[in-house]
Amino acid sequence: MFKLSQFNGGRVPPMRILSRENRCYALMHFSLNTFTGKEWGYGDDDPALFNPTDFNADQIAEACRGGGLAGIIIVCKHHDGFCLWPTRTTPYNITRSPFRNGKGDLVREMADACRKAGLKVGFYVSPWDRNHPEYGRPAYLKVYQEQLREIYTNYGPAFEAWFDGANGGDGYYGGACETRKIDPSTYYDWENTWQIVRELQPDAAIFSDIGPDLRWSGNENGFAAPDAFGSYTPHARETGFAPAPGFCIWQQGYEGHADGEFFIPPECDVPLRPGWFYHADEDEQVRSLPALIEMYLNSVGAGGFLDLGIAPDRRGRLHENDVKRLAEFKKAVDTLNGADCFTSGFEIAAGASKVLEFGKNCTFNLLDMTEEIAGKGEGVLEYEIEARENGEWKPLVRGKAIGLRRIKTVPETVCNALRFHLFSANCATVRLELSCRRVPAELLKKEVKKELPKKEFWKLESGKTNGKSVEWRLGKNCQIHGFVFAPCPEIPQGTPDKYRFEVLSDGKWENVAEGEFANLRANPIPQTVKFASVTCNACRLTALRMLEPGDTPAFREFGILK
Repeated sequence: MFKLSQFNGGRVPPMRILSRENRCYALMHFSLNTFTGKEWGYGDDDPALFNPTDFNADQIAEACRGGGLAGIIIVCKHHDGFCLWPTRTTPYNITRSPFRNGKGDLVREMADACRKAGLKVGFYVSPWDRNHPEYGRPAYLKVYQEQLREIYTNYGPAFEAWFDGANGGDGYYGGACETRKIDPSTYYDWENTWQIVRELQPDAAIFSDIGPDLRWSGNENGFAAPDAFGSYTPHARETGFAPAPGFCIWQQGYEGHADGEFFIPPECDVPLRPGWFYHADEDEQVRSLPALIEMYLNSVGAGGFLDLGIAPDRRGRLHENDVKRLAEFKKAVDTLNGADCFTSGFEIAAGASKVLEFGKNCTFNLLDMTEEIAGKGEGVLEYEIEARENGEWKPLVRGKAIGLRRIKTVPETVCNALRFHLFSANCATVRLELSCRRVPAELLKKEVKKELPKKEFWKLESGKTNGKSVEWRLGKNCQIHGFVFAPCPEIPQGTPDKYRFEVLSDGKWENVAEGEFANLRANPIPQTVKFASVTCNACRLTALRMLEPGDTPAFREFGILK
């Protein structure tokens, strides 16, 4: 049975993690989906569609550097199987596109541009391949491992190797057009697959649902738990099996484990826009600065790392709105990490208290803490900090883990001392550093959640439900050209990931759209589906398949485009 201990030394963090001083990176999605409008391609799109009009790797890299991001993880192959480098493993690659007259190598251009801009480079090669005819069979594994060897031999050095739990389903598969399932606990042979990375890029941190170096936080919202532990013990979905990417209790990655067997801190991924790939109708939906700061505080500030998804447009450049927001993000983060009004390093025993005298009154609204974990691992299990105001001690913040870093926002406080209580720890003593900082209050304001833009569609109230279909009577003939579906992430058994949309015209139901809502479990964003304009007096949405077995579709909002 595969053992994670083959790739992780236990609770003591390795240098490939400790050396990461800047903990924000880009995760770049740019492929056929950019030109088809999809999030997950089926594997049947013509490579000729990949034809950026003005690809500029330097512009993308400089925009990321200007956003304070320390590196770019390049999505070299997404689930559709289209490879952005001239691979020998499949004809479904960039040489079959018009890009650079069939002689392009986008991975090379991006890697060179990153290093020119002083950025680190990482890579993601999707294990799921909806194009390859051998996917799901033993022969494909050799193909996938060879793709990894090509990337990590020819395009390094790499600071990160990114993997996920994409484990099969519907696909083109060389024209078979069928559903293929695999055994996620064994199919990818992780023992030998990860060894390719360790062999070719020993300094690269490996990310996946279970690590071994970095773990998924269990969502694509950019959040780990406020008191997330870096320590973690991944568990398989079924007893008697070893955990594997796509075959683990991934929800546990959000908090980690105080008594975790391994040090595997969370890495939180989130797209800068609603979707991972570029869609023109999202140009005005770049995440707000308050939302990004909240993500930073709940990823980097929760002892983890942040992967911010970037999506070049059909030109092959980052849109002006994205570039602007990245620059604003860097400025805000620089402010958050600005001058301290008080800093102290100290050692404290488990069960003890420590008074930190300022020598004067200080005003602050943010606490920034780190724990010395090199050579030993996380120690702090529970603590409380009090502030001395006018001679009285008042509770300020209570928490659990500190680890690599912990940022806690507090009400604006004026005091001349803090008292740190270490209630419990994994070791006899721990060494900490604590800083107090005052930052502009507007930086700490949370984003006000907005409803869907109703001006863009006509909202339909609850319709008549019949099994896995919901039908709406419009009351009159209407001309429509699409629909908007907002899922309920808390009800996965009612969330369709395959659908059929029909309209009633002249007394007959007509199928006008059929397809899949991709990635709704991890990124449950509103889905817009457009089709040729039709006139109808009723419409019907049928769930052809749910995320989890269920009988009744669930949705937060539904509307039609008129």
